[in-house]
Amino acid sequence: MTEGDLRWMKNWKPKGVSMNTTKKVAAKRVTKKKPAKKAYRKDSIVGKLLQLKYRINDMYRNGGPGIDEDETKADKKYLMKLISDIRHNSVKFTKLCREDFEKCNALWRRYE
Repeated sequence: MTEGDLRWMKNWKPKGVSMNTTKKVAAKRVTKKKPAKKAYRKDSIVGKLLQLKYRINDMYRNGGPGIDEDETKADKKYLMKLISDIRHNSVKFTKLCREDFEKCNALWRRYE
């Protein structure tokens, strides 16, 4: 055997494994990442509707004055349907129709 062959055999290691990176590679494989949530701007339609949803949730949990559980659930169900429609058809929605707009304004006043 030549001198180059002996040197190659002495320094040979499996591909992708070195003494310095073994611990780093193992650490990277253990960690799992959650998928990123879709972020919405606060001044967008979906952002404002989500703020209203959070306000309804707070009133439901804290038991605000004059709040009925059945009406709160119905309001939240309506709001979630509206949000899902906007998310699925985001190209068509640039603003809400008059009926939805008036209903959402009434909900904002009610859950203040």
